[in-house]
Amino acid sequence: MNFFQFKTYIHCRVPRTKCEDCGVKQVKVPWARKGSGFTLLMDSMIGLMAQHMEVTAIAEMIDEHDTRIWRVLGHYVAEARSHEDF
Repeated sequence: MNFFQFKTYIHCRVPRTKCEDCGVKQVKVPWARKGSGFTLLMDSMIGLMAQHMEVTAIAEMIDEHDTRIWRVLGHYVAEARSHEDF
């Protein structure tokens, strides 16, 4: 994410646990969705911007490839659709 025109990264060593049955697992972090590469706040911002902008404009604005934006949106659309009850 660009923060006041400076590229910003969050680096964190995520703890791992070792289980005799399951093997080595990473601890879930409260600020991110598994495999997203973005924080939940960034996912939320992408969703809000997507309501009013084209995906290519969002990708340009946050300096990411548009396929990553589509993946984020696809996840939340699929999640919302799984809760539909007609």
